[in-house]
Amino acid sequence: MKQLYREERLMLEAEGYRLPAVLALPQGGEVKWRIVLLPGSMANDVDGNYPGTPMKPHLYADLARQLAEEGHAVLRYAKYGAGTGAEIVDEQRVVAHPLFARQRYIAEAAIRKLREMVPRAKGLAVAGHSEGSVHGMMVAQQAELGVDAFISLSGPALRYMDLFIHKAQEMAKEQGEIIDFGAFKVNATHYIRAFELMRAGKPFTEDIKADPTMEFFVKSWDNDTTQAREGQQYMRDYDAVDPCIEITKVPCPVLVVQGGMDDSGVHADNGERLYQARHAVYPETTQLAFFSDLQHFYKSVSPGTTWQEAQVMDGETDKRVGEAISVWLDGLKEERES
Repeated sequence: MKQLYREERLMLEAEGYRLPAVLALPQGGEVKWRIVLLPGSMANDVDGNYPGTPMKPHLYADLARQLAEEGHAVLRYAKYGAGTGAEIVDEQRVVAHPLFARQRYIAEAAIRKLREMVPRAKGLAVAGHSEGSVHGMMVAQQAELGVDAFISLSGPALRYMDLFIHKAQEMAKEQGEIIDFGAFKVNATHYIRAFELMRAGKPFTEDIKADPTMEFFVKSWDNDTTQAREGQQYMRDYDAVDPCIEITKVPCPVLVVQGGMDDSGVHADNGERLYQARHAVYPETTQLAFFSDLQHFYKSVSPGTTWQEAQVMDGETDKRVGEAISVWLDGLKEERES
């Protein structure tokens, strides 16, 4: 039976940021699980929309509300960027940690805040979406945070730069040397080589610099501006993490949630890769929830839909996702109480 819920708006202060946050809380009765939703790689508002882009999936709001209706308390928060409502309040603290690592410390602050706001529950779960899945794996490994369950939502199984390399290689098999991403076209060989050079910390070669299809990437990545240096460091720090290794280190139960129409860079087979990696180590506490017709933000996709079209779908997040998570958590609760 679905429960009524309310939402409390607040500001989460962490790492020198003040971030809009919302706690979705069931009304009446005891809270089953406390859940923190960790956002993905792009700047998003508190509902999981991406200001300045056509992407308005509102996944985080939808999922939080679905789970609150099932009796769980869910904290979601914005990620800093233009139009998200987030602001910098302490610039020195912001730069105390590199861009990639910063998100892990913010997640830790969100966990502490949720414990403060909801002191009693059956357990605490971390659910990370896309890049947030990687941060969630790292956070769940820290015994002092007391994470009782981890949920990977459309999380990558490959290292960061391998996501781009793998996608380009697959597209080149179908399209040839010049591959079309929709918003831009690039020379596949130069595009792949650029990521390999960034991984190695080496400058772009002259043939990459001379390639007109690579002009945007050269201007964005191969310069000595503060923004470029921070971007390059972010990519290397992200790339240094192998999700299939880190997920095997998570001591608490793990649920991998994946859509079969995910082609956003995180491909549909990433869910199976993550599941198999952890299942080999912890078979009894690893589960996969696979939805063949859902994309990266868990919207239903019809056959023939391009990945560009799928990315901008704004329908309701499929309720099967929230239900699957809740059923899994309820099962863990029963195990913990028995």
